[in-house]
Amino acid sequence: MKKSLLALSVIAVAASANAATVYEKDGSSLIIDGRVQSVFYNGNHRKAAEKDSSIQNSARFGIGGKTQLADWVSGIGYTQWDATDGSSHENFEARDQYVGADFGEFGLVKAGRFLDSTYSVEAATDIYEDAAGNVQGKHNGERRGGQLQYTFNNYGFFAQAGVQTAQDNAKLVDSEYFFKDDKYAIDSGFNGALGYTIDDVVFGPLSFKAGYNYVKGQTDNDVTGKNGNDFNNFKHANASIAWGNVDSGFYVAALYEHAALRNTANSQKTVNHGYELAAGYAFDNGVSVVAGYETSYYHKKDLASGEKTDKAIVRRIPVFVNYAINSNFNVWTEAGFNAGSNSGAEDVVEHARETLFSVGARYTF
Repeated sequence: MKKSLLALSVIAVAASANAATVYEKDGSSLIIDGRVQSVFYNGNHRKAAEKDSSIQNSARFGIGGKTQLADWVSGIGYTQWDATDGSSHENFEARDQYVGADFGEFGLVKAGRFLDSTYSVEAATDIYEDAAGNVQGKHNGERRGGQLQYTFNNYGFFAQAGVQTAQDNAKLVDSEYFFKDDKYAIDSGFNGALGYTIDDVVFGPLSFKAGYNYVKGQTDNDVTGKNGNDFNNFKHANASIAWGNVDSGFYVAALYEHAALRNTANSQKTVNHGYELAAGYAFDNGVSVVAGYETSYYHKKDLASGEKTDKAIVRRIPVFVNYAINSNFNVWTEAGFNAGSNSGAEDVVEHARETLFSVGARYTF
């Protein structure tokens, strides 16, 4: 969930504001987008060897199309891949993949693989690179297939509603604290988000959003052992407030999250809740400075006795300085500091009590 400060979230065909239109004729168009970057990480990021400093490269590529079906609707399709990511993989790996219908001012419907509705709430504080996201980055950090979603974003109102269908080995909670691998046997689910934005309040727009996601797990005869981790249900609720624009002048934002995964097979419920705060300023010369504070609380509850165990508290301070030299090229430096995480925090975030540092450069097309 790492992006530049130029965009918080995208609900149209293209995943990049810099997407290039390579074909356009008779109401049909084709776009491509992508990026390539190199980042220097200090050893605490654990990118190589025994906490050695390392330069890591990664790339991304996407292609999408839009065609006019009638005066009031267009058909859309989009797919994007991670082309490489350091030494972890050297092949194309899917990110967003969907087809849908764009009804203009009346909204957009899409089906496929993408982030669920609660991410539209989390986007308020998803403005860093690698040293943050210790709350929101755990519950919506990866895409899930099998989704159908409707989005309306007009006249200041924002609404999103989604349905989750059955999936094997699906992404759900990106944290080993819940399970050692992010592969879940999903039966069904639903999600949604609502928001409203007031334009031009002192130094920028003031936006409020809230979201909810419910996922039911495969149980009993549905689970064969190859479907993924079995569970009963996963509930995720969040709310955010954002004031200003991240790419112009002052920007402040706050996010609250609560998530719980229930598994009666081992008589356990895993709970996480916390909040993120962010404040920054974007100068006219392209330099943006953002700093924040993140607190996340974890515990496991025995469903029979009610006892809470494995308590973990993650408290971090991220600092991010970005220089958008132009719309295609930007450089940044970022640091993350421990702000009182307990010893159990390392079971959730490996570097929870360490100082992180990185310097990166990215070309976006």
